[in-house]
Amino acid sequence: MRAATIYEHAGMLYVHSSSKTTVGLWILNAPVLSMDKTDVGEVGRAIRECLAASCENVPHPRLFTNLFDPVLALAGVKSAGGFLKTAKCVEVETSGEATVSLIPTRNEGIKSGLVPLPGKTVSVIGSDDELGSAAIEALATSE
Repeated sequence: MRAATIYEHAGMLYVHSSSKTTVGLWILNAPVLSMDKTDVGEVGRAIRECLAASCENVPHPRLFTNLFDPVLALAGVKSAGGFLKTAKCVEVETSGEATVSLIPTRNEGIKSGLVPLPGKTVSVIGSDDELGSAAIEALATSE
């Protein structure tokens, strides 16, 4: 499986790849991209680029303190709490097939995190524009 995450914060989108460590945890990895949500083609291209960079069996980190820093740096935010306080999020998954699943989440705050809303999952097969449009719609259904 390949995975990525999309965040909407302060009118901008942030997309990053996720990879599975040797002990089975998913962590953020490059690339980390930002874009305006009005360019649906660019959103779709960014999602595909991040999915392509996703892999499994990456070394498990010894420290988890700075893993989210690339997103914070792009957003110009100093803390994960400040970013996540108002962020919307969609998890992205694919099994290497043409279908990409977009899973909206509910933001339950810094302590409880972002909880997937599987009943709102959207599956997409199509162009970058179609994937980008579906991602924007999935963000709109995130809570």
